[in-house]
Amino acid sequence: MIPIILLSLSLQCGMTSPLQAQEGPEVRVYSINGFEMYVEISGHGEPLLLVHGWSGNADYFEPLLEELSAHFRLIIPELRGHGRSTNPSGSFTTRQAAADVMAVLDSLGIDHVRALGASAGALTLMHMALEDPTVIESMILVGSGTHFRPACKASLAETDADSYPPEWWEVMRQRHPRGDEQIRGIAAMLPELAATEDDVAFTPEVLGAIQAPTFIVHGDSDWCFPASMAAGMHDAIPDSRLWVLPEGEHVPILGESASLFLELAVEFLQQNRGSPPQG
Repeated sequence: MIPIILLSLSLQCGMTSPLQAQEGPEVRVYSINGFEMYVEISGHGEPLLLVHGWSGNADYFEPLLEELSAHFRLIIPELRGHGRSTNPSGSFTTRQAAADVMAVLDSLGIDHVRALGASAGALTLMHMALEDPTVIESMILVGSGTHFRPACKASLAETDADSYPPEWWEVMRQRHPRGDEQIRGIAAMLPELAATEDDVAFTPEVLGAIQAPTFIVHGDSDWCFPASMAAGMHDAIPDSRLWVLPEGEHVPILGESASLFLELAVEFLQQNRGSPPQG
């Protein structure tokens, strides 16, 4: 097993015609699994899938995109209900998100891909790697976990859109163009997700079936998924490495840690390339 790294820092689918802007990424919208999924594509090289976390959109990884696009062709979907993707059902699970993303990859003609996911995006990648071991060639999981602890679940159960401060609403209105109704729907997703018993339920035996080389990145001050949980994931996933960031929060890679994360991430992704595991 690759050693732990400790560093201190202070589908059923049909494609619509591509919508190409003068500047910026290529934009595509796919009709899959009963909703419209918005996808941005940029950069050059072999594909790298980026999956944002809860309440995010295609700009979630913005501090990382310039460097990553110099090495990879970035595939950035917006999960159902988020950003410019629709969600007629009103429901959301990371297992369903995995099926949605796999359908988009199929529409793009991508059989296997390296991937980076954060929070709910990391959980989505874990489901993908377990559902079809040939899809994920290697993956980076940021702010992931095996289950919702009772304290975290109880805290999430008490939150709703009206409990968030005005600055949160301001950010959300920038990310999600369909207005406050969409934002309230996103806010409702998190306590509902935490209340499910079989969506975020990755036992050591389950994790042991993951074949993809995995880089686990975690903050030791994560309020919901403790660093001990990340260490357990590292022990359970056969080919894994773990980087714990002291004083790091839930997704600790988008601020002052971004530069070092990019260095480690690109090195990991370039080392773990080639044919995916065979299912």
